[in-house]
Amino acid sequence: MVKHTRFRRFGATAVAFMALGALTLAGCSPEAGGGAASTGGGALASDGCGAVPQIGANDPGKLLDGFSQEVKDGYNAYPFEVQQSAWADWKSDKSDGFTAAIVGQAPAAPFIAAYQETLAAALEDAGVDVILNVAPNDPTDVPGQLQQFSQAIALKPDIIFFNPGAPEPAIGLVDEAHAAGIPVVSVVVPIDSPNAISVTYNAVLQSMTTASAVFDSIGGAGSVLEVTGVPGIPNEIFWEAGRDYALEECRDIKVVGSVQGLFQPPLAQQAVVQYLTTNPAGVDAVIQAGTMGWAIRDSFAQAGQPIPPIQDVGSSQGMAAYALENPDYPYVGTATPPVAMAKMAAQVGVKVLAGAGPKVNHIVWNPYVVDSENIADIADTSWDPADGTDLAPEGVYFTDEQTAEFFTKAELGPQSAD
Repeated sequence: MVKHTRFRRFGATAVAFMALGALTLAGCSPEAGGGAASTGGGALASDGCGAVPQIGANDPGKLLDGFSQEVKDGYNAYPFEVQQSAWADWKSDKSDGFTAAIVGQAPAAPFIAAYQETLAAALEDAGVDVILNVAPNDPTDVPGQLQQFSQAIALKPDIIFFNPGAPEPAIGLVDEAHAAGIPVVSVVVPIDSPNAISVTYNAVLQSMTTASAVFDSIGGAGSVLEVTGVPGIPNEIFWEAGRDYALEECRDIKVVGSVQGLFQPPLAQQAVVQYLTTNPAGVDAVIQAGTMGWAIRDSFAQAGQPIPPIQDVGSSQGMAAYALENPDYPYVGTATPPVAMAKMAAQVGVKVLAGAGPKVNHIVWNPYVVDSENIADIADTSWDPADGTDLAPEGVYFTDEQTAEFFTKAELGPQSAD
């Protein structure tokens, strides 16, 4: 079994870049490529290359033992230790009239904009007065966001929702909020602290699962191009960890090139076109750090090459439409629905205030895998293959019953996120 890697230390670069959504790009309308027939994400090999590595949860205290298998599966290769929440036995002195502060990220990406707008609305709908809702103008302004976090603590709200630009520098403020009796719900980006309640998704497992499926689709052997994101930020680091776990099982997969796309489709398309210009033989498959899949597809079309299997982390409606139109294409991607995720984060916060008692400090969702097996249930025939809109299917996030598993007194607080 591969050992867990510690991921706590990050630089103060803008983690918000990890959530940069797909930008609109008028690309080509590519023809379906040749290569291996689709095996679908659900048809992975039983072991070895193509199977999802079973790293397990980083849970030395076995705090997940009482959870359902489906929930526990979402912690496979999760990079942080699961700890007992510092808020497990806490309850607010108030029973109503709650206040909240939101310290978000610059809404440069559609995902972040939709998430933060929904979070504020969901809290208001739950009767929570949002007394502060701020975000830095620039996602790289980590010091500015930390100042906003300090401002939120000074206002003494009943709870703070925080989308950290850099998790590590924020831990001291999380501890300060804990000392003041203010729970902090970390959204989208996790914080490695028992004093925070992170409501997030498993980006390492997302990468590992989809890379394994791509490698399986080319028979476990061949040349691969990687398109990276922003160096040093958590989502890039998580993606690299998942990639490495998958490559460890696939010794006949060779990463023959690496270009930087910075999570921005236009830059990714330009970088891949330049690579193909100097490497006209092409590659058997492409892995990418997120949101750039459809632009990479268009790069191959622009270069006059068949479309290889692409790891479509952070799927777009355009790539889903392309996969639907080309059923023999070995498609695999992931979808993270911002509205459902934000509503559940609000529900978690209100339950904490009601004394429901979160059992663990990391509430982790396994991103929904979209592949050749279920694409017809997700994609719409009216979608344009050139559409970079984030793929956000309904009904794929935590159920009410699964949410209840995370609390010692689940009967307290809202029973549903809707």
